[in-house]
Amino acid sequence: MSKLFLDLLDKNRKDTFSKLKVFSNIGVLGGGTALALQIGHRKSYDFDIFINKKIDKNVWRKSKEVFSKDCIKILENEDQLDLVTPDNIKVTFFNDDYSSLYASINNESIALMDIKDIATNKAFIQGKRPKWRDYVDLYFLFKDSYISLEELIHLSVKKFGTDFSEKLFLEQLVYWDDVGSYQIEFIKTNVEPEEIKTYLINLVKEYKRKIIN
Repeated sequence: MSKLFLDLLDKNRKDTFSKLKVFSNIGVLGGGTALALQIGHRKSYDFDIFINKKIDKNVWRKSKEVFSKDCIKILENEDQLDLVTPDNIKVTFFNDDYSSLYASINNESIALMDIKDIATNKAFIQGKRPKWRDYVDLYFLFKDSYISLEELIHLSVKKFGTDFSEKLFLEQLVYWDDVGSYQIEFIKTNVEPEEIKTYLINLVKEYKRKIIN
């Protein structure tokens, strides 16, 4: 296992990450924080745990035991549980209907979703309500050669089947209305939004050109 970028987490988040080990038997850590811990590109503040089953009352009960009885529940249904710890850290449990393509990354706490599985999830949500941070994550994944656009589309089709639309994904990859705040705390180097947009536009153009030819 490669070294994790744990220094991206502040003291309270390191403590929260450590406590998530309790949930190792039911899920893995995915999302932006799991990606940041592996590639060290930006700060990420929330914890997203993906579980291959419906969310039941036991998850909320266990969360109060692990974090505090003073946790605040924001949302709870069979597909998602959102809570905020007393340290104002958001933790979300998702019912993940899709099996991971790759083995998770073991460490001293909860296992991390593999980078390519995180990438496919990022591609999948592009057709829903993507945030600017999702575009930033995909930019680094492409630019630093963790995955190519061609491979990402191939893996997304393999993972999500007909629930994934290549056409919609490519359209959303170059559409930035309603993506929320552009504010990102970069770790390596600051990248301006226009640089990211230009890169993604050119990437999609090149991909389409290859298909046509």
